Amino acid sequence: MHEVSLMQNVISLVSDAAEAQGGGNVRSIHLKIGRMAGVNIDSLKFAFDIVSKGTVAEGGSLEIERVPLKLSCNGCGREFSPEQFSLTCRACGSNDMEILSGREMRVDYIMMEDEDKQAEGE
Repeated sequence: MHEVSLMQNVISLVSDAAEAQGGGNVRSIHLKIGRMAGVNIDSLKFAFDIVSKGTVAEGGSLEIERVPLKLSCNGCGREFSPEQFSLTCRACGSNDMEILSGREMRVDYIMMEDEDKQAEGE
């Protein structure tokens, strides 16, 4: 299950970012994960629950935004997001495709505990 090592890397990045901002606990982590990233979302959430224990992210939440597969046809220039995985252009039939999005996995933003308090006016 490579989701555990992925989550260990995410928690490491988040811990470093939290420390750089002066410390504090992480309220939520927002990830963007492409549909073609090869990540099992349920396994990643399970890994978060385990890997976050004893870290600044313990007790926080994991929010995941799925990024659709978006292709660009190098033959006719058309951009599209196929419902089913297919590297064939619906317009011209070319198989010469460039993947524009859908393979990424990145931390989009981190919400710190003190940011929640500031938003509430404390």
